[in-house]
Amino acid sequence: MNLDPADSYSVAALSQCIEQVLSSSPQFNDVLLKGEISNLTRAASGHIYFSLKDEDYIIACALFRQFQSGDCNELCDGLQVVALGSIMVYVPRSQYQLSIKKITPIGKGSSSLELERLRDKLNAEGLFNQERKKPVPRLPRKVGIITSKDSAAIKDILAVVNAQCPEMDLVFAYVTSQGDSASSNMVQAFNWLATMKGIDAIIIARGGGPSEDFMVFNDEYLVRAIASSTKPIITGIGHERDVCLADLAADYRASTPSTAARAVIPDILEMRNGLSSLRTSLVRSYDSYRRTIEIKEKEDELGKKDKERNIIRYQAAIVFLIALLMLIMAIFLLRG
Repeated sequence: MNLDPADSYSVAALSQCIEQVLSSSPQFNDVLLKGEISNLTRAASGHIYFSLKDEDYIIACALFRQFQSGDCNELCDGLQVVALGSIMVYVPRSQYQLSIKKITPIGKGSSSLELERLRDKLNAEGLFNQERKKPVPRLPRKVGIITSKDSAAIKDILAVVNAQCPEMDLVFAYVTSQGDSASSNMVQAFNWLATMKGIDAIIIARGGGPSEDFMVFNDEYLVRAIASSTKPIITGIGHERDVCLADLAADYRASTPSTAARAVIPDILEMRNGLSSLRTSLVRSYDSYRRTIEIKEKEDELGKKDKERNIIRYQAAIVFLIALLMLIMAIFLLRG
């Protein structure tokens, strides 16, 4: 076949041709479709956008305001529905979606039910109990981070680290949250960091995206690994609407990667300011105590023995303050 430019479509012409074929074909009008809702959003315009999915496939859907009924208030992720609609093409991007005219809920979807069963099972085993939670370390030396290599979460975490503690030692384990190998890849990365010497805490981070991309964080093997970890686990998966099972098993759940980083990365500037304020307070207390002793000594009419007692108290106070300052400075110096 000759590649003659004169015989070629323009992108616009091909997109318009596809739209005409789909819109004029009877089999793509009044399509009856059954599926499970995911990624549902309600626009300010009143329109509802979501996806319908089954085990392996997914299609974008739009339910415009004029076609909505009272039942539409009950629509949510995980709900199984039957919908009647037509295929509509957005020509500028050659994207198609099902424009829904009628929709009826028929119960919870299979993936939603399966997730509920797993959550109930793990909860019954005590994996989500508050008593199992480990405290987040206040002064970690090395923090492990599990995220995808091209994730915006990396930039968010590094921004917090550079602002609060640039010298923090970070170890990244890059993973993928999509595909058949996502779960095993995530568990391997977690086990690698969990057994690494010197790691004080682990952040599992991801910055938003469709709900299908979060299924890896509901993986039973990953959740069990988190729950059994001897090191504190902080999740910053970035999905406000749905709490993943990894969130429930983690020692601390943050709403975003940035919040997760702030939960575990110490703010050195704030610590230095706190030490400076404490030092000033100690000096003032010391000066005040010294003046009080001097006044008492001048007013003391009880003789030399009482003066000697005051001197002993005075010396003891000095020793205490010096020891306290040395302890504070030792903590500060240990942080580098």
